[in-house]
Order: sequence, then structure tokens, then C-alpha cells
Amino acid sequence: MAKLVNCPCGEVVRSESDGELVANAEEHVKTAHPDQVGQRTREDFLGMAEEDAA
Repeated sequence: MAKLVNCPCGEVVRSESDGELVANAEEHVKTAHPDQVGQRTREDFLGMAEEDAA
């Protein structure tokens, strides 16, 4: 099942696996929020994840 993370900035990060979701979320943080790099763990991102009904 696909998952997604809704970033507070309005961006939606989607993926097909937990590993890909974390990598995509980390990449989003790096490009959109460079001041926050390293502040969230894998568990933080997975805790924010929801099932993607799309």
C-alpha cells in the first residue's frame, strides 16, 4: 500500500514503501527546508505517514 506524508508547507510526499517514503521525505527537507536537515528521524517520518488512498 502506498503511503504519504503531508508536510506543513503544503507539499505531499508519496511512495510505495517505507524506505522510499523516508528517502523522499528527507530529500524534500533537504531541498525545501535546508535549515531542518537532520532534525527528523526515520521513525518521525514513518510516524507522520498515512495510507495513500489515491
